[in-house]
Amino acid sequence: MQVQVPVTYRYHLRLREPWHLELRQGCLVVNAPVITPSLPPAIHTDRLTTLSVRGWARGSTGTLLTELQQTLTPTLNRFAGDARHLELVRPQCRASVAEFIRLWLEREGQAARITNITVKFADETSKQLKP
Repeated sequence: MQVQVPVTYRYHLRLREPWHLELRQGCLVVNAPVITPSLPPAIHTDRLTTLSVRGWARGSTGTLLTELQQTLTPTLNRFAGDARHLELVRPQCRASVAEFIRLWLEREGQAARITNITVKFADETSKQLKP
């Protein structure tokens, strides 16, 4: 039994968690909270397809499909929080946070003081941080 379905994963930062901003000679270093998956992922059921092949050692396709459907959301939840998925979204999250901070600084009339914004997430090591 095989199921294929497009999935949209969304991620967020908890704004109520501590944020630390440090200004160093015009460079603003933003230490942001961890990237967290927004669960459950969006499953696009309008494009769900199934393939069932009945073999001699398999149960009925209806039973197999029911079991598969029951495990789909928990499996996708695990994928959303998987380190590989988080690494894929980290650059976009970093860019979004930098843009959020830049717009905030502009509204506060402080943007001219900042020449660069570097974003680091709480779960990152310095090796993961890319300029």
